[in-house]
Amino acid sequence: MRRIAAFLSTFVILAVACGPTVPTGPVTKEEAPVPGGRIVESSISDVKTFQPVISTDTASLTAWGYVYSSLLRSNPDTGDLEPGLAEKFALSSDGLTVTYTLRDGLKWSDGQPFTAEDFKYTAEAVGRSKKTVRKSTLQDIVGWKDYVDGKADQVTGIQSKDGGKTIEITLTKPFCPALRNLSGAGAGGILPKHHFMKVWDNKSTDVAKNIDENALNMAPPASTGPFIFQEFKPGIQTTYTANPNYYRGKPLIDEWVLKVYGDTAAVKAALLTGEVHFAGSAPIDVEELQNAGKETLNFHRQKGVSSYNFIGWNGKAAKAPWLASKDVRQALAYGLNAKTIVDKIVLGYGHQVFAHTPQASWAYSEEGLNKYPYDTAKAKQLLEKAGAKMGADGVYRWTDGTPMQMRIETNQGNKTRETILEVAQDQYKQIGIKIDPLLEAFPALLDRIDPGTDYEGFIIGWSLGLDPDMYGIFHSSQQGKGQFNNVFFTNAEADTAMIAGRNGPDCSTGARKTQYQKVNKILNEEAPYTFLFTQDSLVFANKNLKAFEPKQYSSQSGWNIEKWWLKR
Repeated sequence: MRRIAAFLSTFVILAVACGPTVPTGPVTKEEAPVPGGRIVESSISDVKTFQPVISTDTASLTAWGYVYSSLLRSNPDTGDLEPGLAEKFALSSDGLTVTYTLRDGLKWSDGQPFTAEDFKYTAEAVGRSKKTVRKSTLQDIVGWKDYVDGKADQVTGIQSKDGGKTIEITLTKPFCPALRNLSGAGAGGILPKHHFMKVWDNKSTDVAKNIDENALNMAPPASTGPFIFQEFKPGIQTTYTANPNYYRGKPLIDEWVLKVYGDTAAVKAALLTGEVHFAGSAPIDVEELQNAGKETLNFHRQKGVSSYNFIGWNGKAAKAPWLASKDVRQALAYGLNAKTIVDKIVLGYGHQVFAHTPQASWAYSEEGLNKYPYDTAKAKQLLEKAGAKMGADGVYRWTDGTPMQMRIETNQGNKTRETILEVAQDQYKQIGIKIDPLLEAFPALLDRIDPGTDYEGFIIGWSLGLDPDMYGIFHSSQQGKGQFNNVFFTNAEADTAMIAGRNGPDCSTGARKTQYQKVNKILNEEAPYTFLFTQDSLVFANKNLKAFEPKQYSSQSGWNIEKWWLKR
């Protein structure tokens, strides 16, 4: 599942996947874990929702990720699928039937059993939601469209069997990433049906009713994750307590706090005082934190795996009609010195990217990709080819005489993206395009760049799933309100390749890689994004935080969160 990254995860989390750790600070034989204590984690963005079905931002992903689990998880070292709430999982030889078998004795934090009915309910919540961006994940399930359209009172292709222990999903056609992508019921985290049924009945055929607006979306009522939600104070913090029914064992930590800070400078200060136990760092702050925190902090660096930053261009921007021109978008790529940005911002802790698929993916290839070296003359040539004419004030005029002036926005408090915006404003001025910068809170930014609203350019990032499927981000069918194709990228050849990569019929890695190479070449050529860079995960953790061991494919570094403890 794709997620917009406010920081990383992607995550945070950009949450954060990550290579070698320096140092790991492992638990020694002399250090027996001590239960209890309170961990504070930082976020520079506030939570928009605790509801997986409708969340799109990384702050929300982090917040509900402690509460709602999935059937499967990724091995933190290899990225391969391994059991989560499900102990077994299988895909039939014809690629049309997915089966998950749940662990014995699974319980929600309130003591109620977790069953296949919770999975089915969550998937159907995705089907009827008006705010979700995740319908495409489930669209190949038998009976899906009839349910979404209100012609049926259930998705017939999702069945609970063996007294709720087995989930059987029947597909209309092969879905290559089915085992991984369906394991979260389309939402990522699975909801407690016995609570949410009180606010939305999944058996209703009334499509006007849905799960989108209710009090439980901001106060999770039960948990299958490591922690139980206790309290949300908007703009301040979210508090959790350990879940004794967590399927991997009750966490050693008693209380978890996700605290909101205004910006990365405030997070840095909190790290140094010990108020925050771990936090991601911008490359520019690494040396200072290593020096100032040499007695109190451990530094963990992991290679960036699945996230990148970019500038997105709204191809249907009413106030910047030139963004519909491929020549203009290519000019914007040539007119920005991405290498300088990488050198200035990433400082060696990452690398440039030229297309969507991450370098760590088996589907990655640089073959045929234009790396858009910085070339202001080329940029101006392309602008004039598109019909622009230079004005006396040094700003190009579009074909209708309108000055080529537009807004680029990003999330306030994110030092990395604020710096990108500063550089872009200066360098685009040099090629005759005037930029009006706008900084805003991340939730507000996400609302602004929703398809159908007024925006031109925006700087954000993607935190991607481990499967290279990019249908939900770039397919032309994903351009409606609340969907992820907010640059309105439309290309028939790319659409065909994305469907072949997603639905086969050949789901081998070789065949799928060929299809995604096609899409990446087209994206690189059409330039709906100015691709920038992926950054390594740079995390500092208090030396008193034990068993904190980030791995290459660990979401939020929390693959073993139940084992974390504080030395006191």
